[in-house]
Amino acid sequence: MADLTLAASWYRSSEVFEAERTGVWSREWLVFSPSARLDAPGRYVADTIAGWPMAVIVGPEGTLRAFHNVCAHRGGPIVWPGHGAAPNLVCRYHGWAYDWDGWLKTARDFGGELPPGAYRLPPIRVERWRNLVWINLDADAPSLAEALGSFSTQCDEFPLEGFEFTHEQERVLQCNWKTYVDNYLEGYHIPVLHPELNREIDVRKYRVEVFEEDGYCLHTAPTRGGAANAGRWLFRYPNLALNVYADGMNVERILPDGPERTRVIYQYFFADPDEPGNEETVKISGVTLDQDQAICEAVQRNLDAGVYEAGPLSPKHEAGVGWFHDRIRSAVGLSPPERGST
Repeated sequence: MADLTLAASWYRSSEVFEAERTGVWSREWLVFSPSARLDAPGRYVADTIAGWPMAVIVGPEGTLRAFHNVCAHRGGPIVWPGHGAAPNLVCRYHGWAYDWDGWLKTARDFGGELPPGAYRLPPIRVERWRNLVWINLDADAPSLAEALGSFSTQCDEFPLEGFEFTHEQERVLQCNWKTYVDNYLEGYHIPVLHPELNREIDVRKYRVEVFEEDGYCLHTAPTRGGAANAGRWLFRYPNLALNVYADGMNVERILPDGPERTRVIYQYFFADPDEPGNEETVKISGVTLDQDQAICEAVQRNLDAGVYEAGPLSPKHEAGVGWFHDRIRSAVGLSPPERGST
């Protein structure tokens, strides 16, 4: 683990963001959607991650297909952002039609000859794990099962497929995506920032265990009464937080929308969607998100001020942050700042 944080410039630099687009977001397996939104032919989900517009669609035979949501003609969208039904793949701009493998079928009223087989929607790898659909822009990446490794086995005892996806909330944060991830990867701030959570868990025993080979961290903390946490609090590089329990789970996706803007999408799954306690779970998570948003946006303003360059990482509390920073440095091919640099 590096002694110092990433340099402040890495949280606002357009050059670093572009390096991350290719070094991080085009190489990693990313959760894209709950399976429930892709449960029948013609259903689709479309979103943009780090500037990459993508769509996952269920083909007529029930197979998941994924493409860059960009027409080969003049860049129009094949489906509108969001989720819904698309009985065919037709550009929403000029009506070019594609088959389910992404190859151009017809160019509506084009008025000239086009070489057969010359145009295709760029394909994207897509796989399903439990009740989540994942995508990867890297055609040479290992399979999802291989990439997940022991992350998958951490969830073996939980009936994820029996959890019903009920709803989501989305936040737009005025901060770099790494500012938010840094905050998630340590419990050091909990006594100061999250009084409600601090009353429930023994923060003195909060631990973040790094599983470097499989690219994730496990958070653990006993309750104030000494009971062990019955669930799993997991973070998978680069942007997935998964909190799973016997009666449900929360999926948190951290999505960059540029150097200083981040979307946080928080999705709720419950074993019993009608359980009265679910409402309290959602309420508590909303309070925590409010607190995290406020501090992350305040930190980003300070990172932008030109006063702070880099700071020391706590070997007791911030091993997860250091691991994350080392992975980012490796992904973009740059070196850490020297000790004491300002």
